[in-house]
Amino acid sequence: MKHAKRNGFVCVFLFLLLGSVNFLLGVESLIQQVSATRTENGGIVILGKTKLPKGTKLMIDISRSGPLLGQTKVTAKEEGSFSSEPFTDKDKPRKSGIYKVTITSYFTEIWQSKDVLIKVGKNGAKLPPGQLVPDDPEFPTAGGHLKVTVDVNFPGISPELQAVQTVKEAILILPGKGRSADPIKDVVAYFVKGGGFKPTGWSAKQSSTGVWIVTLNCIDAGEEKQAQWELNPKTKVVKYLDPLAKLLSWLPRE
Repeated sequence: MKHAKRNGFVCVFLFLLLGSVNFLLGVESLIQQVSATRTENGGIVILGKTKLPKGTKLMIDISRSGPLLGQTKVTAKEEGSFSSEPFTDKDKPRKSGIYKVTITSYFTEIWQSKDVLIKVGKNGAKLPPGQLVPDDPEFPTAGGHLKVTVDVNFPGISPELQAVQTVKEAILILPGKGRSADPIKDVVAYFVKGGGFKPTGWSAKQSSTGVWIVTLNCIDAGEEKQAQWELNPKTKVVKYLDPLAKLLSWLPRE
């Protein structure tokens, strides 16, 4: 009878122990969702959700197979959602494909507000240890930080956006003036710096013949105007269609 009680006690103890281990192993990652979407200008926005409290500051890095390609800070909002500023490749849309997205956060006074530290503890003392990277590997119980790297698919560029980008990158030759010193996007930027001119949006629409009409909506000298170019998708030839587009298609060489 004593042996039976002892065996029963052992079984209960093992059940509680294993139940505790399963609970710890079942703790969800502090970063629950990570995805990417494109803006209408082709920039990549990283979207995600975290179990960390509202106001937690996170660092987002993107890379591929080599060096760092971009970095920005975000703040967790209601229910842990967060979104980054658009990532670009020197103002060009980044290519589609799989990228490494690393999310990092330190739980110190420099990184976080007092309200956040009250909830997560200094150096993440109130967070599941298994979800943190030790700040000092020799003293893993002394505190840690968040560092999670995931593979994220950057979606492709739409045909409309590709048409706009082709026009922006085009360097035109004007009758009597020759080849422009810069592509159209840089000519537009030049007029913006001069003042009195402000782009409000690019768009593209494909005609029934397959030719793209790319439009730049803008404010010029206080008036709403449009500049339009034609893009032949087969030959990649770009032509200006109006006086404003012509003006925005050429700069002299210095």
